[in-house]
Amino acid sequence: MIPLVTSLCLSMLLQDSVAQAEKPQGWTRKIESENNVSLELVSRRYQAEGKPDLWLVGVAHIAEASFYEEVSGLLDEMDIVLYESVRPTGSRPPAGLTDEERIETTIESMNFVADVSMRSAIEAGALPEDIEEVIASAALIDDRLSIWVEDASVDAWGRPYSLQVDNKNNTVTFWSFGSDGKVGGEGSAKDLVVSRTIVFREDAIEEDKEKGIQEDMAGMLGLEFQLEALSYANPNWFCSDLTIGEVEEKLIEQGADPAILDTITGEAFAAKIASGMMKLIPLLDALVGGGIRESARLLMIEILSMDGTDQLLEGIEPELAKVIIVDRNTEVLSDIAATLEIVEDLSSIGVLYGAGHMKDLAERLHTLFGYVPVEDRWIVSMHVNPNDSLLNESDLNRMRFMLQYQMHKASEAKKSSETGATEAEEN
Repeated sequence: MIPLVTSLCLSMLLQDSVAQAEKPQGWTRKIESENNVSLELVSRRYQAEGKPDLWLVGVAHIAEASFYEEVSGLLDEMDIVLYESVRPTGSRPPAGLTDEERIETTIESMNFVADVSMRSAIEAGALPEDIEEVIASAALIDDRLSIWVEDASVDAWGRPYSLQVDNKNNTVTFWSFGSDGKVGGEGSAKDLVVSRTIVFREDAIEEDKEKGIQEDMAGMLGLEFQLEALSYANPNWFCSDLTIGEVEEKLIEQGADPAILDTITGEAFAAKIASGMMKLIPLLDALVGGGIRESARLLMIEILSMDGTDQLLEGIEPELAKVIIVDRNTEVLSDIAATLEIVEDLSSIGVLYGAGHMKDLAERLHTLFGYVPVEDRWIVSMHVNPNDSLLNESDLNRMRFMLQYQMHKASEAKKSSETGATEAEEN
């Protein structure tokens, strides 16, 4: 049982929120007593002269409901919230400096809007009548989708798409009339057309509702899933992240295999197997009379609170860590800079991101904007009574040793690789 749950926990870490150690300004901590072990995440307030307060709000992708309630209450106090969520390709407003870029980004956005309209039509069991209905229906699937569809439903020349609905053939067709805004034309004025055929099948609906590995793990541990527990429809919440296409491009630039994204989104075969195994844990828990869920929670707390977990992950896939942490943080910092420059009478900014992003963000916030920490709020993300677990202290000690040994080996391998690369450059 220990190797399975340990590997699943590490898989979760790889997806996004690496618990990075930072002394003395840590971002996670474990609190222990005789009948309770809890994992806490910090929300930290920063100040800089002449600038609004800025909160780095560390969030877990799965946690107890009380954690999300407290985080929501804190974020309600913010004027603007920038949140983490890798966007689908095409979900940004189309733009570009050249005709080729405008055409390319418009087609990407049209495909995104068309895909969402197909999914929402299947969910609703009816074709949409106009773009406004597509936007409204998307909110029933995911609050973020509705916002992204609204962003993407205007072409690179600033004109809304035209929607043609064929009820006889169950098709929806989106039109952009190019740079001149008129039917027909050549070059940049040529009409752009994207169409989808809607197949109203029960099995198609079920496929779209398939859960991701993070949501499965939340259910297995009796926890809540971030995307369901927090409301992303707040008008002052803005997605501040890369798109999937941008992440793929950056991974390729780093020499990494973009197929790792399949595991993150739960599309790879291995992820599906892990997801299926997690669904068995509640059944096993019932068969043995309890203790398996508590054991899994205890292992999760141990792993996420350990120092050096980021070193282990960097040893496995340093290129991935660079893109997932540093490059995405750069996007957030760019949005913070724009917010500080453009928005007037701003008193507070909230940045809602995974704990693994915070060390790098905090360092660059100080370098770029002069922000320094002034207040901490520690919030319990999950807890467990260790006496209800199937693990004893000896089991936990063996697990700690195993992980520490893996971290040490990963660190040594990284140093060896860097030394080899330096020697090769010198020769």
